[in-house]
Amino acid sequence: MEEQAAASGFSHVVMIDYTDLNTTAGTTKTLEILPGMKLGSLVDKAAMYLETGFVGASITNLLLEVGWDSTADDADGLLAGYEVATAGTEILAGDGDGAAFATLRTGFAFVAAGEIEALFTATGANLTALTAGRVHIFLHVTQLADLARVIA
Repeated sequence: MEEQAAASGFSHVVMIDYTDLNTTAGTTKTLEILPGMKLGSLVDKAAMYLETGFVGASITNLLLEVGWDSTADDADGLLAGYEVATAGTEILAGDGDGAAFATLRTGFAFVAAGEIEALFTATGANLTALTAGRVHIFLHVTQLADLARVIA
């Protein structure tokens, strides 16, 4: 499995299950999926894979966005507006399409400490209505300060 991860170019994978969301009596929830980003953490690759579409009574749409919380917040800077509910037109897989990749596809380097977050926004009902769903978020993160010490 480690060999496959190394070959893919991703350093982190986060699985989010419907049970991570259905404890919220509201239509939005933000999950801190990768805390401890330091100054110089570079995210240069992002993707998502919808293993099981999210289902819930009266939920017509469920959008997934992945971004960062830092001095330059951008909630959808890595993955922007992927539909993950089966009642909508779900997207089964996608690559980084947020602002960090929009023009030069270079990614985002943290200029202060922060974290990577996933934001879910439901339409039609609260997240407590969810009864199924699972998505995987893949990221490649390089610690530039650590790399500089190795190369120097």
